[in-house]
Amino acid sequence: MENTSEVTEKKGMGPLGWLGIGCGGILLAVVLGVVIFWMKFGGEFRQMAEEAKKNPARAGALAFVKMGKGSFEMQAEDEAGKRYTVREIATGKLTTFYWSAKSNSIEIVEGDFSAIPSDNSGAKPEIKPEIKPESTPVPAPKAE
Repeated sequence: MENTSEVTEKKGMGPLGWLGIGCGGILLAVVLGVVIFWMKFGGEFRQMAEEAKKNPARAGALAFVKMGKGSFEMQAEDEAGKRYTVREIATGKLTTFYWSAKSNSIEIVEGDFSAIPSDNSGAKPEIKPEIKPESTPVPAPKAE
């Protein structure tokens, strides 16, 4: 009597193996993309972050100009008042970034410096350490 059942040999890789290779490949591509992006643009982002710490209104206006890739240009700058106007080249539309003393943050208005509310503009206050006067010890009352 002959044995008719054949032993099938497993050929190739199973579905979990292919899934692992696919996920690993995607992960490797993402890591390489992040590394290449950081090498190409990392210095510029660090520079923008340092600028934002010093003068947030100017950093916002410069980011607007840089990200526009030629569609925007810096129209007017007022370092003392922390006001910056950007112009859209195609339409001529003006946008002003300024430091608001009222909200203690950056504000954006459409138009030039005259569009800034008069009670709301002002340079970012400098933070100075609080100096406490030295207290002189009060002598204890004398016991009689």
